[in-house]
Formats: sequence, C-alpha cells, structure tokens
Amino acid sequence: MKRAFFGVVLMTALVFGVVMSSGAVQAASEHIGVYAGGHETAGMGGAVTYTYSVELKADDTYELKSYFIMGDVLYEFIETGAYIVDGTKLIITPSGQEAVEGSLNNDGSLTIGVKPSQMASKRTESTLAPSNNLVAGVYKATLQGAVAVESTLYLSHNNQYFYMAVPVNDSAAVHDNGVYSVNGAELSFKVADSDVTFVGKAEDGKVSAPFVVSAMMGMRMEITLEK
Repeated sequence: MKRAFFGVVLMTALVFGVVMSSGAVQAASEHIGVYAGGHETAGMGGAVTYTYSVELKADDTYELKSYFIMGDVLYEFIETGAYIVDGTKLIITPSGQEAVEGSLNNDGSLTIGVKPSQMASKRTESTLAPSNNLVAGVYKATLQGAVAVESTLYLSHNNQYFYMAVPVNDSAAVHDNGVYSVNGAELSFKVADSDVTFVGKAEDGKVSAPFVVSAMMGMRMEITLEK
C-alpha cells in the first residue's frame, strides 16, 4: 500500500515538474523577437537621430543594431551579448562588459539602456516596442551615369525611412526621409514635412521605388536597391 502511494506521489511530482518546466520555457519564448525604438540627441552641427532594434534570440543571446546619419554617411553600430529574463526583469550582458538591467513591460514592450553608437559615452534608457517588420534593413545601389552615385535606403523597424544619393565626386548629395507603411509587397512612402507620397515594392531582398538621384535634376526616377 505504501509502495503504491509513493508511486502515485512520485508520478504526480514528475508530471507537475514537466508542466512547470514546459510553462517556464513557454514564458521565456514569449519574449523572443525584435523590439524597435529610437531617440534624438544633440550632436555636432545639429541633432542626431538614432533608430535601433534589439533582437532577443531563442539561444539566450541578443543583438542590438543602431543606425544614424552624419553628413552623407549612414553609420551602423552592432552590439551582441547574452540576456536572461527573471520575472519582469530583463538583464543583458554585452560581450566583454557589465550587465545592464531593464524591464519587460505589461504592454509587451521592453525598457533597457541602449548604447546607440561606438562613440556614446553612456547608455540611454529607452522603451522599445515589438516589431514584425520583415522589410526593415539597409538597401544599396550604385547608379552609373556621367557621375556614379551611391544610393542608400534605410528602412527602420519603426517605419521611418532615410534615403541618400551621394555622387562619387564633390557634387551635392540628396537626402530624403519620412515614414513608410507596408501592405504585402507594396511600400507607401510619405516625405517628412510635406504632402509628397510615392509607392514602391519590396520583394526578394530588393526595394524598387521612385527616388531622386541627382540634386541638380531634382526629379524622381525608379531605381532598385538591394540588401
């Protein structure tokens, strides 16, 4: 009788342990994904806009990607490391650095100290929202003509776009920015501080849309950029 009772207790404990273990894995997996945010700060010659994303991966590592423009250059900063989730606490440990504590918020966002560039002397606390934006990234094209032009399009995870067309000589560069939305393969762009809108498409790692490629000419032409 005692053996039978002990067997029942042991089986119950094992089942309970499996359920609890499964629940813990599921709870951790809820936070896996990409979170997007950004902030603006004073810089040399004016404000600098940082946009960034943090990806929490299934192997308990994370990757921060931050982008900002200075002059005619789009800069990229990448930070990697490990993370743990402890209740509502999110703790990241950048490779070779000390741990940074943040939080997982009730609305699905996370708050963490972000280093937006290699030059940043300290972290900026930022709240990042979940993002499932599959077209986000940097797209480039080299356009040949009388003067070659290097075109760069950055689509942020939080639906901002930044575009530059930089001639290889000393001619003036084209800068354009605003917001965009995604509907299937269609991209709809709206230029900042204006009513100008235009439409493009994203497929197979490429974006095709009408952008200005020459500051002198000023007109839009359909170009294709790729990751």
